[in-house]
Amino acid sequence: MGKYEAAFSRLGEEALVKLEGPGGFLAVTEAHLVFVDDAGVKRLELARIRRVGKGEAGTLLVQGEEDALVLPLKAFPLEELKAFLEGLKPHVARARKATSTPAPAPKAPLTQETPPPPPPPEPPKAPVWEEEPPPKRDSVELAPEPESPPQAPTPKAQGGRNPLALPLKVLSLLTLAYTVAFVVLNPGADPWVLAGVLLGGLGLALTEWSSSTSSTSSTSSR
Repeated sequence: MGKYEAAFSRLGEEALVKLEGPGGFLAVTEAHLVFVDDAGVKRLELARIRRVGKGEAGTLLVQGEEDALVLPLKAFPLEELKAFLEGLKPHVARARKATSTPAPAPKAPLTQETPPPPPPPEPPKAPVWEEEPPPKRDSVELAPEPESPPQAPTPKAQGGRNPLALPLKVLSLLTLAYTVAFVVLNPGADPWVLAGVLLGGLGLALTEWSSSTSSTSSTSSR
């Protein structure tokens, strides 16, 4: 182990890739590119490395976002240094990915929490303003309207009785009885005579009966 590697080992870091030359020591750790020479130990974060190019007066420049690491070409064999820097790309990509996606925070165990009791209902607040009810108007009682007197039922005119109605009816019945008795008691009489008596008696009886009825109706209509 050379003196430069011995100086790196005292840092307590593990080298994933390393290169030792006559003028220095290069190592890739989990998060840094480390360069050790006679001037001391220098570091550059892998996630911040943007390019590797030529520097001034036989040097290589590993440039980060803010800082840069100067590597003298005479400190390492040229071909080995070139291969080391080519192999640096996957380590830079890994470091960038690790810094861009932080590890998820451990989830707290789910605990069933009892919901807090609901707050008591607030007392009703007095309104800021409210409209006053309209004043009540004095009620005016109207005098009751006079009721119209009920109309007296119109008395129905009662028809007067005809004093001749009953005698005419009795006479009509007697005439009818006499006519029938004459026809019954004289069966051997001339048929034409019997027919004349029957028709005459019936006509007279009907006339008398009709007269009694018509007299009553005319008296009622008056």
